[in-house]
Amino acid sequence: MTKKMIVILVLILAACTSIRGPKEQPWIYEEPIAGNHVDLARCVVARLQADSRWSIRMLQFSNRLYQDIDASAIYAYDTRFLPGIFARNSPTNPDAVFEYVAPNPGIRSYHQDSAEVEPAYAFVLMIKNMGDNRTMATLKGNKHVGGIAWQHLQTCVLTRAKSS
Repeated sequence: MTKKMIVILVLILAACTSIRGPKEQPWIYEEPIAGNHVDLARCVVARLQADSRWSIRMLQFSNRLYQDIDASAIYAYDTRFLPGIFARNSPTNPDAVFEYVAPNPGIRSYHQDSAEVEPAYAFVLMIKNMGDNRTMATLKGNKHVGGIAWQHLQTCVLTRAKSS
C-alpha cells in the first residue's frame, strides 16, 4: 500500500513540475519604413543603450549586419540568462562595471548565423532593405521590451526623415 502511494505521489509531483504557466506568444509587428537599415539599426541600439528603464538595462544588444540578404538585425538578450555574467558585471548590481557594446554592427552571414544555436532572446528586430530607400521592419519577441524597441525605431525613422 505504501509503495503504491509513493508511486502515485511521485507521478503527481512529476506531472505538476512539468506544467508551466501560460507562455506569452512571440509578438510580431511588421511595417514598411523609410531609411537605410544600417543607420536605423545603429540608431535603435544607441537609443536602447541610453534607455534607463530597468527592463531595458537588463538586456545586452547584438547589432548584426547580414550583407547576403541586405538586412540588419538587433538581438536583445536577457543578461540574467547569459553565461559569463557575474556580480561584477550584472545589471542587478548597482556597483557593476558595464561593458557596453558599440552600436556598430557585426558582419555575419544570415544562413550561417541561423544555423548556430543562440541563447533565448528577449526580442529580435529585423530591418531588411526593400529597395529605393524603403525597408521592412519586423519585430518578434517579448511584447513589453519589444514595444519599447519599436518606439525607438519609430523615433529613429522620424529623426532621420527630419534630418534629410
